[in-house]
Amino acid sequence: MSSRRRLIAGFWATALGPFVTLLVQILNVPLFLRYWGPRMYGEWLILSAIPMYLSISDMGFGSVAGNDMAMRVARGDRAGAVETFQSTSALVLFISVLVGLLAAAVIFLMDPQQMLGIRQISLYEARIVLSILCCYSLGVLQASVLLSGFRSDGLYPLGALSTNIIRLTENALAVIVLLLHYGPVAVAAAMAGTRIAGTAVLFLVLHRKLSWLEAGIKKATLSRIKELTRPALAFMAFPVGNALSIQGITILIGTTLGPLAVAVFTPMRTMSRLPYQVIDSLKNAVWPELSTSFGMQDFALARKLHRYSCKAAFWFALMAVIGLAVVGPFVFRIWTGGRVHMDLPCYLVLLAVVVASSFWNASSAVSVAANRHEWLALQYLIGTAGSLVLGYVLIHRFGLTGVAMALLASDLWMGMFVVPASNSLLEDNNASFLRAMLDFRQLASMVKGQG
Repeated sequence: MSSRRRLIAGFWATALGPFVTLLVQILNVPLFLRYWGPRMYGEWLILSAIPMYLSISDMGFGSVAGNDMAMRVARGDRAGAVETFQSTSALVLFISVLVGLLAAAVIFLMDPQQMLGIRQISLYEARIVLSILCCYSLGVLQASVLLSGFRSDGLYPLGALSTNIIRLTENALAVIVLLLHYGPVAVAAAMAGTRIAGTAVLFLVLHRKLSWLEAGIKKATLSRIKELTRPALAFMAFPVGNALSIQGITILIGTTLGPLAVAVFTPMRTMSRLPYQVIDSLKNAVWPELSTSFGMQDFALARKLHRYSCKAAFWFALMAVIGLAVVGPFVFRIWTGGRVHMDLPCYLVLLAVVVASSFWNASSAVSVAANRHEWLALQYLIGTAGSLVLGYVLIHRFGLTGVAMALLASDLWMGMFVVPASNSLLEDNNASFLRAMLDFRQLASMVKGQG
């Protein structure tokens, strides 16, 4: 399969993700509000946000391993790719066991009701929900290693498609459990059980498609782990930053303004981020192709991929945000059944956040794909941590709008660093790059298959 066909297949496979997210939110928000009410739903959102921090505990080794394997396979070094895969598998398995034990100890020593303002979900149920969702997050960790295998040899579209099918199935089962009038514990169990079973199926599919990619840990080496440690630790800043920006903001709102405010903010942010889901799909489709280009030292192809993806991301975001600004309040009212009311100033700022993030997010794939992302990862961590601190200050004066303003500041911060760093790595000229962003003939040629 050619690079262009893999790119298109990867985009459409990844684009299923936003569709799944949209479908899940369209169903979940009104159903959870109806069956549990705004307060219990807000408490569920707070509880479910916390275990997601465990999904960053692989310290970035899964993603960095995928980059390393793709570059090695492009050079014909399959033996080196197997060594990377098994070394990463051994490390992530060890980390999962250790983190799982620590999480269990913390959950049963803390009081979620007192610390998080939980009232409708009992202390016993809160602890069980947190424990089950921790198992869910550890299942996500194992899947991240398997996805590195799919990315290594042109099978990223299959890996992305399989992952999105797992997400769709787990959320469908969670809704069924909700409709049967079960509570948070049963919903969490349905999600975790499906995720673990889906990860097992993902393992079988990978090793059937790539028989050369041996499973196990016999070929794991400490030297390979050490080689990947620096870029992996740097990559960890991205999921940590995401957790601060998403789960951290949710917890900040919940502990400051209460669960009802979370139930208002979460669907607004979900609606505003619909364009971002498509942009992220584009970045993830380009990512493995960029790693392969770096492995083959084909910088001309890498520059072309970078320009196309940045142009498509920015202009799509701008047009989508204009549309969401017009129809958003009407759709929100119908979507939530009038049970919660949109904070319009906050929503408009959240739309501005999407435009600000679109450009730099697509460009960040360059540094990440080459495992040369240490500086940008540091800036992202600074920006997202700063947004949490700024949000804490602004929320007391501007309410939810203050939180959105803090998120916008974080994306503007990142915009100062990412594109220049990517162009430097690709030996591209910044001025020429900006002119190319306005040249729609190049984008049209890509769509027609001539680029």
